Parts: sequence; structure tokens; C-alpha cells
Amino acid sequence: MSANTIRARVAFSFKGETHELDSVIDLDGRLGEPGEAPDFHRLLARAAGIDPYSYLYEVLESHEIAFSDATGAAAQSCREGRFDWARFERARREEQDWQRVRAVAQQTLGARDLDAEPELKAALLAVYRAGKAGG
Repeated sequence: MSANTIRARVAFSFKGETHELDSVIDLDGRLGEPGEAPDFHRLLARAAGIDPYSYLYEVLESHEIAFSDATGAAAQSCREGRFDWARFERARREEQDWQRVRAVAQQTLGARDLDAEPELKAALLAVYRAGKAGG
């Protein structure tokens, strides 16, 4: 599975000084409770050495972050400068499930391109998920 990263950028002015924050964030290292996106403003502030209890941080928080250059499962969740965290979580879960299923299927079915057989892929994933749901 490839790394899930995203580039986050924000530019703003404070006290006559322009601040341009730009950071590549490792999303795999930022997974917490399901449905809870990381605080991207805080991550950018930390990378730039901005105190989260400062007026500068408050100004930073008031500006929208632009997202780009996503990799891995995050790529399909990043569009037009926006990042859909819920969609990313679903895509990441899908990718993780498929990697587990593929490993077992290739041992059992031999070397075949399972991605080229969408019906088989869907059936294998359905069985895997039913097994997970059953406990």
C-alpha cells in the first residue's frame, strides 16, 4: 500500500507581514478516531513554529487551507483545493481490505490479475467484510 500524503498550504498577512505556510502531511500518521479529521491548521502552525495560543494562530485559523498533490488513497479525495476526510477514510479502508483479500486470494487462486476481474474482486471483498461483520 502506498503512503497517503497531502500538501497543505495557506497564505495570510498579520501585522503587515505575509506568512506562507506549506507542508506535506503524512496522513497515515494522523489517523485517530474514525470520522475525526486532523486539525490541519494546527499541523501547519506546528511545522512553522507558530504558537497555537497566539494572535498569529487565530489569524491562521481564519484562512482556508488549500490542499494539493495528494498521494495514495488520499488522491481521490483531493479536488479543487479541498480535501474530503470522510472520503479518504473510506478509500483507505477499501484499500486496506483489498490488500488483505488479495494476499489470501493470490495464495489460493495463484498468480492472476485480480484487479482485472471486478466481479471476482467485489465478491471477495463482500465475503471478507461479511466475515469481519460476523465477528
